[in-house]
Amino acid sequence: MHTASDSHSNPFRCARSRPAKISILRRTTIMLHETDVAVIGGGLVGIAIAYGLANQKVSSIVLDEGDGAIRASRGNFGLVWVQGKGLLLKEYTPWAMKAAEYWPELAERLMSETSIDVGLMQTGGLFFCKTPEALAQRVADMAQVKAQFGGEYNYDILDNAGVRKMVPEIGHTIAGASYSDYDGQANPIRLLRAFHRAYGALGGTYLANNGVLGIRHVEGKFEVRTTDGIVRAQRIVLSAGLGNVKLGDMLGVEIPIRPMRGQIMVTERLPQMFGLAMEQVRQTDDGTLLIGTSWEDVGFDLSTTDETSRRIANDAIDFFPFLADVKIIRTWAALRILSPDASPIYDELVPGAFLVTCHSGVSLAAIHAFESAKWIVEGAVPQSMEAFGLKRFAKTKRPQLVA
Repeated sequence: MHTASDSHSNPFRCARSRPAKISILRRTTIMLHETDVAVIGGGLVGIAIAYGLANQKVSSIVLDEGDGAIRASRGNFGLVWVQGKGLLLKEYTPWAMKAAEYWPELAERLMSETSIDVGLMQTGGLFFCKTPEALAQRVADMAQVKAQFGGEYNYDILDNAGVRKMVPEIGHTIAGASYSDYDGQANPIRLLRAFHRAYGALGGTYLANNGVLGIRHVEGKFEVRTTDGIVRAQRIVLSAGLGNVKLGDMLGVEIPIRPMRGQIMVTERLPQMFGLAMEQVRQTDDGTLLIGTSWEDVGFDLSTTDETSRRIANDAIDFFPFLADVKIIRTWAALRILSPDASPIYDELVPGAFLVTCHSGVSLAAIHAFESAKWIVEGAVPQSMEAFGLKRFAKTKRPQLVA
């Protein structure tokens, strides 16, 4: 279990009890709020951090831009994934493994606190490779990740026959797959809802439609000016996804992240047929199949395209020929938050201002709640997070914040 830090090591006062529901405030007058920590961004990353803070008895306010924000949480494929992570930053591998290990505890706690089943299933995962060339590249990548990790890192490389033993429906033309028993899936929408409900029950305050207009340091505190008022806090957390670029500018710090579009197709409901997670085709607990995905460098364009939809559909039929007769009921696009090495960024940009950004909000949800939130409270960077700072990107500017 993860409990609050000892009161003698906690720099924050204990939060007073609050109503057992999220406080959603919409005002036209200027409001002034005081809190220990202002968490900017109410998606999966921000609310996981806020939930972790609330569990440590630290008062916080979540500032959420509203439904007009670019929400990666809503477009998340829902995988709790480990295999392959860390290819470009070796420290990401143990971080992802630890995050997956924390997940059962998170799911159990959220169920107990909110009665919401977040749909966790950790029965292993497959990454399909259509061609021999793709399979050879996967073999090389997985071997590199394992060598960099240096510890026990379990996975298997399967040919078509090996995949067929696990998933009999696989197409005969597929070259093979990598498999890891570390992997799984969850329902990102229910996870987001459960986090918000649990955070409110713990006394957290959620301010809707509060986009941040400015940040300054006044009399030892951060003053965050929003579209609805002012929030004063001892510390702030930048967890607004792609919005962190603008927030970083307010602090004089360049945040090296960019959008990467992914398109997904959703089928009609089908009987449950897969007992494990898959990178390219995932069956939800209501029976629909999520089929994807794409990696498109198109800026902030959230359009879906016929060309990409056709490619995704054709790939899916290669993976599972029976899908040729299954109806597609909708498509959507979402924007990933991508750093240069496709790994999370955790850093204290200026004293008291913390950056938390990644494109794996579901996979890392538990470790954000249980470990990253402690970093916000205690201030010292734990060894497991040291490698994720901005210093690995040499050109990033890091001036000091001035009043």
